[in-house]
Amino acid sequence: MEQALSLAHSAALETRHVLRDGALFAVLRTVDHGAGYTVVAELVGDANGEASRLRPYTFARREEATAFLTEVESSFAYLGCEIRRAA
Repeated sequence: MEQALSLAHSAALETRHVLRDGALFAVLRTVDHGAGYTVVAELVGDANGEASRLRPYTFARREEATAFLTEVESSFAYLGCEIRRAA
């Protein structure tokens, strides 16, 4: 059994906002949680009350997490989404 991801004691290294038709669709974060790195994709709920969904992907090395984030960004861009770096 793996320990549950806790963002409370983690440091976000990178954050991206994914926009679809000008509306926020997802938030992507690369998180350093000490023992490894996690890319968290938060799929934002819609105006009809659908809740957000978290999809964590864990990696041993930062390079692996960064490569995965780059692939995810490319996939969203291919689907016509706009990717913005969060400030």
